[in-house]
Amino acid sequence: MNKEKSHIIIGIDVGSNSSKICVIKHHLDKRLPPEILDLKEIPTEGIHKGNIVDEKELANTVSRLFSYIKKDVVKNKSHIVLSLNAAGISSIINNTSIVGSSIGDEVTKTDIDRLEKEALISVSNIKNKKVIHTIPIKYKLDHNEIQGSPIGMFGKRIEGKFLFVLAPTLYVEKIENVLNEINLPIEEVVVGPFAECIPLLNKKQRVAGTALINIGHSTTSLLVYENNNPTLVTILPVGSNDITNDIALGLQISLEEAEEIKLGVSGLAYSKRKFEEIVEARVEFICEKINAELEKIGRKELLPGGIVLTGGGSKLTKMDYMIKSNLKLPVKFANEEIKNFSDGQLKDSSFARVYGLTFLAPVISTNYNLKKIFNEFSKNISNLFKKLLP
Repeated sequence: MNKEKSHIIIGIDVGSNSSKICVIKHHLDKRLPPEILDLKEIPTEGIHKGNIVDEKELANTVSRLFSYIKKDVVKNKSHIVLSLNAAGISSIINNTSIVGSSIGDEVTKTDIDRLEKEALISVSNIKNKKVIHTIPIKYKLDHNEIQGSPIGMFGKRIEGKFLFVLAPTLYVEKIENVLNEINLPIEEVVVGPFAECIPLLNKKQRVAGTALINIGHSTTSLLVYENNNPTLVTILPVGSNDITNDIALGLQISLEEAEEIKLGVSGLAYSKRKFEEIVEARVEFICEKINAELEKIGRKELLPGGIVLTGGGSKLTKMDYMIKSNLKLPVKFANEEIKNFSDGQLKDSSFARVYGLTFLAPVISTNYNLKKIFNEFSKNISNLFKKLLP
């Protein structure tokens, strides 16, 4: 491989039900599309409903996943990026302002760092949580809104609006233990929905205001983009497996039989009406949780770009109709977007998250240092997104 012409990125996505790895060759010549060199998926052990319950089992899962990749690919890899998919991941927006410290009124990086710290200090209710991403949404200089960063501009009063993404501290500590156990050279850790939105939301959707909803096995993630900025990200501890459990209880059958009925492959005789009522009740519950999150940012029933739906749970019969009825927003499936974005290499959105991770590798590789990664967990990831925006 000629490193001057291409580089290899490995994405690792650890979910509650399955874990995936994606190896992509990214060409420095942007006219050439990225090439998928390898895709693998295996069952996840050690995670339940988005929480790590057995660190050793999870370490074994990731090690086994990585072992499937060809040795020459591992040897020549440039970066490894890991997704963070903890139940309880949430976000909060905060505004603050400071007076610049420069004698000549020039805004410096020190000023912006101080502005960010001031915004974080005034964030409430973050006990037992760790800031993993800090994303600037908007800056003002002397009360005038500006495009991009104000560093290098001149003015006295600097205002900033930031999105802080939080994860349970315990989950982060357990992930750190797992990475120490397997000694994988991870260069970047990114919240899963951020990676997923890269191939699934186009610029028009990100500007208009769109929610990306992933109904997974044990969790449901929600990411909202508006004016080309993320404004909300959360991962809820409820998913399609809860529908299976409800069916088993409601129809008084085994979990295996309930799963077959849910997927429409069962030969059992059962009440179709009762089955539909059970599924609709659980979907309504999920949508109530989603609407509560949208209400926090004043976007309940107010997203012109509607809903982009993905995840294994989205494939259930009439799921798009039920989501649309409960959220009062237009719904579309993500499969067409991933097909276009990957130049036809991916046919459905099940690998969107792990695929998107490979676009978020740092531009310049750094020496692997696990402690450094977690110390810099709160670094601004907006620069990683800038290179992806048209």
